[in-house]
Amino acid sequence: MLCYTRGPPPMKTPAPTLAALAATALLALSASTPITAQQYDYPDPFPGGYPNLSGSSGAGRMYMESYFPPPVTASPTYPAWSPDGESIAFAYQGRIWVVPVEGGTARQVTSGPGYHSQPSWSPDGTHIAYAADIDRNFDIFVVEVGAGASGATAKPRRLTTHTFLDLRPRWSPDGGRILFTTERDGTFDLWAYDMERGEAEAVIADPQANDMAGDWVGSTGDIVFVSRRGQAALGSGSLWRWRSGTGEAELLLRIETNYQAAPVVAPHGGIVSYITDSSGNNDIYAVPSERSPRGIQPVRLTHTRTDEYFPSWSPDGGHIVYARNGGTDDQPRTIDSGMGFGLYIVTRGGGAPRPVRIDDYAWSEPTGQVRVRVADSVGELLPSRIYLTGADGRAYFPDTSYPRVVSVTEDYYFHSDGSFTATLPVGEASLEAWRGFEYEPVSRTVDVRAGEHTVVEVQLDRWIDMAADGWYSGDNHIHPNYGGHYFVTPDDLRNKAHAEDLNVANGMIANYWGNSRVEDLEHFLGHPHPHGGPRTIVYYNEEYRPSFFAHLSLLNLVELITPFYIGSVGTAHHALYPDNANVLRRVHEQGGIGGYVHPFGLQHRDLDAAGVGYARELPVDAILGLADFVDVACIWSDELGTAEVWYRLLNTGSRIAGTAGTDVMSDIWRHPAVGATRTYVYTGEDHLHYDAWADAMAAGRAFVTSGPIMTLE
Repeated sequence: MLCYTRGPPPMKTPAPTLAALAATALLALSASTPITAQQYDYPDPFPGGYPNLSGSSGAGRMYMESYFPPPVTASPTYPAWSPDGESIAFAYQGRIWVVPVEGGTARQVTSGPGYHSQPSWSPDGTHIAYAADIDRNFDIFVVEVGAGASGATAKPRRLTTHTFLDLRPRWSPDGGRILFTTERDGTFDLWAYDMERGEAEAVIADPQANDMAGDWVGSTGDIVFVSRRGQAALGSGSLWRWRSGTGEAELLLRIETNYQAAPVVAPHGGIVSYITDSSGNNDIYAVPSERSPRGIQPVRLTHTRTDEYFPSWSPDGGHIVYARNGGTDDQPRTIDSGMGFGLYIVTRGGGAPRPVRIDDYAWSEPTGQVRVRVADSVGELLPSRIYLTGADGRAYFPDTSYPRVVSVTEDYYFHSDGSFTATLPVGEASLEAWRGFEYEPVSRTVDVRAGEHTVVEVQLDRWIDMAADGWYSGDNHIHPNYGGHYFVTPDDLRNKAHAEDLNVANGMIANYWGNSRVEDLEHFLGHPHPHGGPRTIVYYNEEYRPSFFAHLSLLNLVELITPFYIGSVGTAHHALYPDNANVLRRVHEQGGIGGYVHPFGLQHRDLDAAGVGYARELPVDAILGLADFVDVACIWSDELGTAEVWYRLLNTGSRIAGTAGTDVMSDIWRHPAVGATRTYVYTGEDHLHYDAWADAMAAGRAFVTSGPIMTLE
């Protein structure tokens, strides 16, 4: 047999190890003689978007990147109320803007390299501090508001230059210091920059804890912050109050959070607002800043089905402005709804929110618009993945779209239904359109002219049609929702799969890291979602997440397997039961299949060394014939190490299939697209049927790839 590659690599800057797996998968399954394990020079640990982020929280770097740094958005987020009560600063398209509280045209305040977010006003209202993501690192800057001539922005002053992340600046009430979160000492701590001395120093630094997201308590010098002090690994931690007089921290409120808590203290210092998902979605709650002997009782301020984020108090303490991801009180914002984030104001007692009206955006530099249409060879609109870069080297996005970035390559992208309009700075812009693995990507250079609309027509052509030959692609590990800022419906997931030309999207119902909340339960049907299509199937299945035995992907389920996780300290599911073998037997009893996902972390260089064994139960379940597959390709695990273990299992006579699951969290912005790694399964049928696809995959009639498509002839 001849194994060869044809066509272009369809993923932008693919991981080099994955490209080889398409060949090794087919060769391993078709070999007639035992395969000898080879020695590899394993790659460095996964190079995240922020190389110096250690992930010391216990969640690992991937989770820290996913939740804590501010996302770039194509709609307004991170509002901050001005000290005079007249204006609201916010982040949009990687810039800081200001709009009147009563609504109107928003004015650009920052410019220059990087992506800017998390504004905080100086007490006199003349300056704004913000965090800027430049060259994969956040630092704190200060800019004068309204100092630029003829609409231009003022030159910012850079306060921090450390190689580790500096985030969430909060100006002190006297204007003398700026509090911020940093990881420069290996764990997250709270430091303060002294505006007079021009240097920063640690304020709250406990090497055994992660202290973050602090805010000043009025003029007391105290700080309310989030920390995991003395707490089991449930989310990012609880609310604490640090006493400036004693240097001691006191527990204010024990809660389960996921880096969204973001406590903000009212100007008078008596009330703390924060975000929690205890009601089923993210809402704003408030508690006193002092804990009484009888404890404290949180008060819920927002009551919608949407998610609320980033609260900021009015200077009189009577109102809160915040961002929410929905268009109406009872309609959650979904990725494809076109609603985007909006800014809203609610009284300190709660009640009906009112929107902050933004009529237009007054850019500080000349801009033009590009109107893009992506179509197939017969002129029909073609959903696709888009990379759009302005003349300034920054990524730009259509309003209310969902900006995303791949941490490995730092490539910003969004999905389009085939038609969109975006505003860009004047000059030469670049556009790239991609659609999965079977279309040739297209690049265009666009001349953006001031005040003009430039029309761009893009045609994407297939270079191969695998389904026509009975091969159908699938991703075994997609989390539609996992604690991110957006809400992904089954229709959203279908649309994303369609834009990536992915035939089977297996959505995983699971609890998210360190939290007992189980996502997407309401979407389980026990069969494929009815809103699929002839070449796109969405099936909500389950990821079983034991902390000891390793995680399982359970597919083609009629009933969910419970509990969803075990081995979580401090919960009712702390015991290590049921084991994976028990779960896999229950899956087989209902006609489903199950296998191991992201089985070996990137730190497992020497697979024969003592202590290696995240997927501890995999060898036993493979030999017993209980594990149907193992994901050799996954962006969060060591593909070469996993392939070596897979070869060893094949040498025992096991026929466990090699498969792929991206483990993408679709509601989180710093993640790759669905189907970044995928399994091609041969059913031999001219129509896509999920049962046939799952059975053929378990039988090993499949290969895995992150781009190259190979055939045996």
